[in-house]
Amino acid sequence: MKTTLALFLLVALTVAGHASPQEVAKALFPKTVLLTMQDSSGRPVALGSGFVLKKGYVVSNHHVIEGSASGFAKRVGDKAKYKIRGVVAKDEARDLVILAVDEFAEDDVTLSKTGSVEVGDTVYAIGNPRDLEGTFSQGIVSSLREFTEFSLLQITAPISPGSSGGPIANDKAEVVGVAVATFRGGQNLNFAIPAKFVTALENQIGEPRPLSQESGKPRQKTLFDSLESGKSTEGLSSGSFLWDGSSPDATLGSNGRFTISLKNNLDTAVANPMVLVLFHDRSGDVVDYALVTFRGTIPAKLGKRASGSVDPSTKQLTTAISRNNQFMYSATPNTKIEFRTLSFSLSDE
Repeated sequence: MKTTLALFLLVALTVAGHASPQEVAKALFPKTVLLTMQDSSGRPVALGSGFVLKKGYVVSNHHVIEGSASGFAKRVGDKAKYKIRGVVAKDEARDLVILAVDEFAEDDVTLSKTGSVEVGDTVYAIGNPRDLEGTFSQGIVSSLREFTEFSLLQITAPISPGSSGGPIANDKAEVVGVAVATFRGGQNLNFAIPAKFVTALENQIGEPRPLSQESGKPRQKTLFDSLESGKSTEGLSSGSFLWDGSSPDATLGSNGRFTISLKNNLDTAVANPMVLVLFHDRSGDVVDYALVTFRGTIPAKLGKRASGSVDPSTKQLTTAISRNNQFMYSATPNTKIEFRTLSFSLSDE
């Protein structure tokens, strides 16, 4: 009897620690907002999403408000519009902004205290894609992407234009990320900024700066823009892909390391170029990607090799060939490998 009771209590506590999708939606819809940004003539220039961080403050993506002279926010399901007073904190590199909207008095969202997210965790995206107000979708965390200066959550919950800035929540109705971009041309390649960067930015809140100060500024190109639009930066070309041949067992394709050549087509040196490498399988679908940064400079009209790595299974999906009824792996893939230059800076060297 005691054993049965203990098991019952354990199950009850486990279930109680998680919210149903309906409960997550009910908790976050009142704290999710639709942002409409306007130019100096009052014409709409951008639509986006956001969420109430705490009384009077809304979190969104910086790219939603860039170039805007004014704007207003409204709660999901509410007709009332509230003027955005200004920017109180921003992190352009990570595409985050905190806005002052005095009339919002909702309770704070619950940011994940631990920031702990694991591959396979259930997540929910709440936003206003294509101006379809109050859209709720479910997915999982498919990868945790850690880079030198930032990190991303890769999720399967759909993100579309208008969803930018909306909350990504776990099954406890805690916000674990901020929707930021989707990769066009891939399947379920959607990205969110981890909530830990919102917590860091919250500590920088100051006096509101008018949105008009953002108007007219040249738009800063970010990694997230490149993922969403698929545009490349001119002046740098990539090619000559080679798998690293030092695998302990090349026949099993156990090594996911590779090198690529980066050629500088400009008349001046470039520094620290970042390249997105996309791996397509035999059916043409994107199966993996890697961000490669070359640390250093590439002289004018010359090239350098940079290295990166992906999951070893990617090598098997892109490079396997049959030879004498055995699978062997060559140094070059026999499927499409796509390169996109994301960013670089000019150098005086």
